[in-house]
Amino acid sequence: MFPTVADPLQNLTTHYEAHQNIFVSLQAQPCSNVHSVLEDERCLFVRETEECRESMHYIDYMHFMYCTIESSNFALFTSAIVALLLFAVCLGTVIHQLCVNRYVDSVLYVAKAWRLNEYIAGVTLLTYGNGLAQVLSELKHHKSGDTELIYNQYLGTAVYQVSILAALVIWLGSFAIYPEVIVPNIISLLIVSVLVEELMYDEQIGIFQTIILGMLYVAFLGALYAVSLAMDREGNRSRSQIEIRDTGGKLVDIKLTATVSNVEGDRRVTRLERIWHGVRTFQSEDFCNGSWYSKLYLIWSIPVEMLTVLLLPKVNYALPLHGWNKCLFVINLNLFPLLLICTATGKKLRHIFHLSWPCYLIVLLSVDMLSSTDLGWICVGSVVTTSCLSVIICVAASDDRKPSCFNCIGLFTIFGTSYLIMLLSYELIAILETLSIIANISSASFAITILAWGSCWIDLVTLRTLAIRGYPRLAFAACLGAPVFNILIGLCTVFCIQMIRTNSATIHVRDGTSGPTCAVYLFIMSLTILLSVLFTRFQARKSLAFSMTILYVTFLTYVVLCELEIIHGYGTDHNDDGEYFQDQVTHHGKAK
Repeated sequence: MFPTVADPLQNLTTHYEAHQNIFVSLQAQPCSNVHSVLEDERCLFVRETEECRESMHYIDYMHFMYCTIESSNFALFTSAIVALLLFAVCLGTVIHQLCVNRYVDSVLYVAKAWRLNEYIAGVTLLTYGNGLAQVLSELKHHKSGDTELIYNQYLGTAVYQVSILAALVIWLGSFAIYPEVIVPNIISLLIVSVLVEELMYDEQIGIFQTIILGMLYVAFLGALYAVSLAMDREGNRSRSQIEIRDTGGKLVDIKLTATVSNVEGDRRVTRLERIWHGVRTFQSEDFCNGSWYSKLYLIWSIPVEMLTVLLLPKVNYALPLHGWNKCLFVINLNLFPLLLICTATGKKLRHIFHLSWPCYLIVLLSVDMLSSTDLGWICVGSVVTTSCLSVIICVAASDDRKPSCFNCIGLFTIFGTSYLIMLLSYELIAILETLSIIANISSASFAITILAWGSCWIDLVTLRTLAIRGYPRLAFAACLGAPVFNILIGLCTVFCIQMIRTNSATIHVRDGTSGPTCAVYLFIMSLTILLSVLFTRFQARKSLAFSMTILYVTFLTYVVLCELEIIHGYGTDHNDDGEYFQDQVTHHGKAK
């Protein structure tokens, strides 16, 4: 501003109009600014900057990299980066083990027991289990209100699911697509990609817009159910019924496995033998006939499988009694609630879900309001309750006949496994976020690429396993149904929490620099799938997979070129990562 000239007739000194303060609080700085700090001051920066702890779960990786490990020591710092990468690989392997040996079998069991066809099971049961981890993980950004990162991740994940994951399912084998569910699903994706971007474009979201998102998902489910019911009345339900197959893709006689006689011939099996068959992680024949790396993997998986056996029951049509084991279930019933309480009340998780009391009622994480004494009483109450249930099960349930509530046990396995995977995914994503800050990747590009890949690891493993075992339609339906759930329910949940946190019916949102790009690509990919299946008479061919792969490679190329600022991104002006924080600083004009 220009100085004001003093009036010679008055005793006034020259003054200047106040400027915005150039000093920004260290806590409000983006964590990526650690690269702008001297090496000997980076530890202090990490300790004082709030965003550097935002992705922290049980381990503070930023503190480990810049305080425990000195960044000035190049060799040691590089070794620590390699160690983080190896740890991320180990976490991904454990998630793979849980998906293959627990999650997929339990989803198939519940879908078959409830007589769900492949498409309905894919867009509901499988989608909810896979999407739980991602929707809850996004709540950690509620404190700063960084809707840009949330929105970019949801849209970037949707592009990845609709293109790469759907293409992977088709690459593993062509199949026929039944239009009664797929067409409404694709049309819903087209509507979502346009509607959500239109709502975010105004940068103001109110209660009415949030209700629209929730009601749109309800309408989506209603349309799928109505169409499926209409097809059932025409007698076409049998064509998409789920047939149970083993890991090799061979059909399983579920009536035969409903008894215990196939465990060791016709002789009577003792209780100890039954427990051993439930605890055993793999067959001896599999170990003897496997290659050296298969044997190494089986040995490595023993502690993971043993811990899983203690926490979650097995639910699998290919097992005797379909996995029912009364003794092991009693152990699961007592240990898993304690694990749930301990992890939900851990101090690292409280950093993530640092909400006001109405928000806790929504996400059922009100542990911060409780004292240590209250938490102790909760643990005692849990032990007493599960002990009483254990006594009832021991008296009422039989060893050689699965109980009538076994379908509910299947649901328990699905969401219990999903919860364990969620905890592991938090650590995996925290490592990826730390590595992205070290590599100085912008938050928008990171959210739609690396972060989307990491959060979709459970989808990749699950869908690949289902496709290999002969359920491509179920996997393909999940590829198209998951983005609708994640975007509508995920954003609706985040917006509701933001409104409660700010005590306002209208909140400020941002679609970021990559939000419009992801929305455009999601629309193009959905339209490509719709036109392709229409022209091929609803045959999912490898030509469609090739087209979707090329589109995603084009999308990645565009993102990389924008990240390097070689080209000008759509809707961007190449603002730095501090743009969000600068928006939060009150300007002089607004202060008036």
